[in-house]
Amino acid sequence: MMTRDAVLQGLLSLFDAPRYLEIGVNEGVTFHSVVAHRKVAVDPEFMFDVEVARSNNPSAEYHRVTSDEYFGAIVDPHERFDVVYLDGLHTAEQTLRDLLNALVFLEPNGIIVIDDVKPPSHLAAIPDHELFGQVRAFIGSRSKTWMGDVFRVVFFIDTFLQQFSYRTVAENHGQTVLWRKRRREVTGRTIAAAGAKSFEDLVLEFSVLRTAAFQEIVAMIRADRVG
Repeated sequence: MMTRDAVLQGLLSLFDAPRYLEIGVNEGVTFHSVVAHRKVAVDPEFMFDVEVARSNNPSAEYHRVTSDEYFGAIVDPHERFDVVYLDGLHTAEQTLRDLLNALVFLEPNGIIVIDDVKPPSHLAAIPDHELFGQVRAFIGSRSKTWMGDVFRVVFFIDTFLQQFSYRTVAENHGQTVLWRKRRREVTGRTIAAAGAKSFEDLVLEFSVLRTAAFQEIVAMIRADRVG
């Protein structure tokens, strides 16, 4: 199993002086594990002492705001990132908004990683966190894995982002890697259909994730790099 930070560090290593943006930092485990020339953390409620983190990581930036506020009012319009990691609110709507905003600030050879696209169960795929907790308690489940309906974003990418190629890491919980490389064909579906995809649809159409070994994904990105 590949950890989140191992995937991200592997992608960051493709750049000489990588600039890294993480949306949804929580306890900061992944953010503080990866090494990059420039690191930006965005979260409305960091679960760690930000002042201590700033002292220990003087080259890093910490923005205690929502991703909408960061993209809408804080980030410099000329800012560009090499790797953007989306691990914020686990809903398709918010993740899609974060994705579309992140694309504006992505370098031509940049990479976006979307976390939690492969929920292991109906329970984990419930988009409302409070409802997830209620159902979990009712059925007596000990699993704390919650990914929401982020997987629906992959269906959207498959149909509506033809200028980008993507693959999902096969060796872990589900991280989709997205980079600029147009695809000859897309799957025909409406926006409404993509947004209505259920956990059952994901199971029956699992190929939409385009899973591949991480090293294969890295090789594809190297081959497709612009310029």
